[in-house]
Amino acid sequence: MRLMSLALLLASSSALADDAAALKAKLAGFDSFSAHFTQKVVDGDGNLAMEAQGEMAVERPQKLYWHTQSPDETLMVSDGKTLWLYNPFVEQVTLYSPTQAVGRTPMLLLSSQDPKIWDQFDIKAEGKDFSISPKDEKDAYVTALTVKFDGDKVAGLVIHDASGQQNTVTFTGFKAPRTTDAAVQFHFTPPAGVAVDDQR
Repeated sequence: MRLMSLALLLASSSALADDAAALKAKLAGFDSFSAHFTQKVVDGDGNLAMEAQGEMAVERPQKLYWHTQSPDETLMVSDGKTLWLYNPFVEQVTLYSPTQAVGRTPMLLLSSQDPKIWDQFDIKAEGKDFSISPKDEKDAYVTALTVKFDGDKVAGLVIHDASGQQNTVTFTGFKAPRTTDAAVQFHFTPPAGVAVDDQR
């Protein structure tokens, strides 16, 4: 019985490893991509908590541009070494290490090649989509993430967090390689007078 349980465990681990390799292979097909996004967040009771839209882009390795334009503006930018989270309304920017922030910002996985980051997650294929969950769930902010595909295009994300919220992100206008719009930059310089909170 123990041998059978061990065999099943090894088979399951092998399948997860194959699924992780398959997802990484699909994402490796894009050195970069960009899209318009819409977000819909519902709480644990199924009530609509927020709707938003904006522009995003990713580029290997670990570069991210995520600009929420409405209803409230926020900007998240990573150059691969520093992640800036800027809130113009409160005039504050917070700096994180991308490696440390991936648990709260799973979009960074889409452009990461770092095996240390990928090793933090279990990955399972679900048809054409992939489900990602943290191996250490105790302090995880994002408890589950689904990367959705439409053919070879990344179609969106479904993010579940520790508060019970579900954040559904849908991409439109997908471009690979990414748009060369001058507004999309993977570096951020805080405006004068903005409070800086360095959490790196």
